[in-house]
Amino acid sequence: MFRGMYNAVSGMQTAEKRLDAASNNMANVNTSGYKRDMVVTEAFPEVLISKINATEPAFPHSRNLEVEVEAVNGGYQLSTSGGFFAAATRTGISYNKTTAFARDENGFLRTYERDSTGEITTRYGNRILDATGRPVQVENEDFEIDPLGRVIDNGQVVANLVRRTGGNVIGTMNAGVRMEKFATDFTQASLEQTESPLDLALKGSGFFMVYDPEDPEADPLFTRTGHFTLTDNGDMVTPSGHFLASVNETSLMVDGEDFQVRPDGTVLVDGEVRDQISIVNFSNTQDLRKVGNNLYQFEDRYEPEEIPFEGQVLQGFIEGSNVEAVDQMVEMINVMRAYESNQKVVQTYDEMMQRAVNDIGRG
Repeated sequence: MFRGMYNAVSGMQTAEKRLDAASNNMANVNTSGYKRDMVVTEAFPEVLISKINATEPAFPHSRNLEVEVEAVNGGYQLSTSGGFFAAATRTGISYNKTTAFARDENGFLRTYERDSTGEITTRYGNRILDATGRPVQVENEDFEIDPLGRVIDNGQVVANLVRRTGGNVIGTMNAGVRMEKFATDFTQASLEQTESPLDLALKGSGFFMVYDPEDPEADPLFTRTGHFTLTDNGDMVTPSGHFLASVNETSLMVDGEDFQVRPDGTVLVDGEVRDQISIVNFSNTQDLRKVGNNLYQFEDRYEPEEIPFEGQVLQGFIEGSNVEAVDQMVEMINVMRAYESNQKVVQTYDEMMQRAVNDIGRG
């Protein structure tokens, strides 16, 4: 009886998180190097619902079964009307008429998402289950899915993905949605010329490496903010006071009058090469988390996966925020409308319960 209320409440809670993200983005629309936040939501598992006391047997696997198969950039998208696809989520097994998955590094089929560059990643995906409820694993990357939803690996059928149910199953239901995580959009923002020699911008993907002077043994931090100043000792620091690191993992010092930075990060002071800025790039930027002051750090359970920095360092430029103010205003309006709609559902349920209690009391 309260299923609709649960859905509405979960929608309101998710809307609050979306509003928090949009508000924070709006507040940082003019913050140099800021990357916008996005809310990633996840539906609660779709569970099967059946007729009471029905005992109809499940259909044979091949009876009236058609599966639409589409290969998409290293993954597959499947849909069927003759059964259900199953996935093992953190809160239970979910059943759906459609699914999308790819092979992970261990050969298991997992649902996927796309990172900020559009590439498929299965890092956070749910394992795909076969018709018997077991995780599906393949040896080769070039496995295939046939029109009956069977997994073909090395020329052999290794799993059936479609679970056939009896006529007693009438569909699925869930309990709404929840926020899974905050994600960061690392797309390049516009570059603004400042003429200041201490302003540096990264053209392309990558980060400046910085560290906390009060805790030099702590893990390094990373930032896209290139607005630096000099301490009394000549150390280059971020607005929050973190030291800019050199490739030698020491603070980068400027002790001359003429200061130049080449596109590869090499630092020249009074015409002489003194050092090189430590600029790093990662393939798993989705594992970076904001720690304040436009700084990022990897969570303890993830290791940085470094790749070469192929961009350029531009001196006298600063990278702006990649937040589009109009888009965020539209997002806030849509969130408020969704919140109000769910709120009306809760109010309606409340009125229904009051009427039911009063009528039962009179009886």
